[in-house]
Amino acid sequence: MIGFIFDENVQLSEKYLECLKNVVSNILEVYIGSVNANFIFVSKEEIAWMNEEYRKKKGPTDVLTFVYEEDIFAESYICSDVVKENAQEFGNTFEKELAEVIIHSTLHIVGYDHEYDKTKAEEMFKLQADYLERFLECLNMV
Repeated sequence: MIGFIFDENVQLSEKYLECLKNVVSNILEVYIGSVNANFIFVSKEEIAWMNEEYRKKKGPTDVLTFVYEEDIFAESYICSDVVKENAQEFGNTFEKELAEVIIHSTLHIVGYDHEYDKTKAEEMFKLQADYLERFLECLNMV
């Protein structure tokens, strides 16, 4: 099961959520099977604290992903404010940037890494682009 826990800053259409859940579920099914994953939206202050606590890096980030391999297999913490800033910086809409962040996080859940193991980074980013394309096709944005 895929769960989203939004803060008051995030307003998304039902179609957007349906397409996003389909892509995330597909990634999980293909690589590890049916698992529970939650995507939780937090403030800049919360994610900055988590970033320093768990990664020893100062300041906020867009997403942090934790894999537990228990009932809740994984959780991703997302800061919509940082996603909005990144969207502006990269010339994306908030919705496209958010989908990219969630797809990126889902690839981390299934075992891809670009930070500590560079050997699969290129493959990870190609998959990320492919899954983003599928998401956009679902929304009829391509």
